[in-house]
Amino acid sequence: MVSSSRSSDKIPAEKVSDYDRESEVKSFDDTKLGVKGLVDAGLTKIPWMFIEERQTTGIITRGSTESPESVPVIDFKDMDKDAAVRTEIIKKVGEACEKWGSFQVVNHGIPESVLNGIIDGIRRFHEQDAETKKEWYSRDPQKKVKFNSNFDLYQSRMANWRDTLSCTMAPNPPNPEQLPAVCRDIVMEYSEQVVKLGLILFQLLSEALGLHPNHLKDMGCAESILNLGHYYPSCPEPQLTLGTSSHPDSDFFTILL
Repeated sequence: MVSSSRSSDKIPAEKVSDYDRESEVKSFDDTKLGVKGLVDAGLTKIPWMFIEERQTTGIITRGSTESPESVPVIDFKDMDKDAAVRTEIIKKVGEACEKWGSFQVVNHGIPESVLNGIIDGIRRFHEQDAETKKEWYSRDPQKKVKFNSNFDLYQSRMANWRDTLSCTMAPNPPNPEQLPAVCRDIVMEYSEQVVKLGLILFQLLSEALGLHPNHLKDMGCAESILNLGHYYPSCPEPQLTLGTSSHPDSDFFTILL
């Protein structure tokens, strides 16, 4: 179990300089229970490894008080029935990517039952019996299915307050029995639905670039799929940490639910 002797929200400078992050990280990782294990143990003060760096330096940057613009929402309804609608969608996709780098899709074709099912399935995995879940804990990059907390735990300056079930679903998907029984069926079904949506997005992106619809797919951009089922346990000091810090993804694009 990881413990912390921190007695206040503010960490004294001399304590920061003496802090042995490596030992704390290893102690946490060795439990194989993730952040949920800390919560289940009744932790009331989060370990220093999770504290956002700005909290230790005292430098807090306040965000703008102006209301931010909304991320573009693109409706895929009737895209395959009306050529004019598809042309407009391609235009919107291109503009959203150029200006924002992201957009929200509605009427994308994935049933709501599947979306709700994968959320419930991931929750079931992370909230199951600790000893059963521990069997899936690993940092082996060769494993297609594994559970851990922060893939970059030993490299990052601050750990995020989250646990993750990682499933590599392509190009060589795991056998069904290699997936946790508690969420096996829904992970497979959700993955199939996301593949369909992903291929549609690759077509639209290709056309938005003025290329053949299959250009990006033929380049091999759609060959790999990694499903990440994040879980954010309740935190006793949410003002000191983050569930997901600012970061770039290393894939071609990310589909978020």
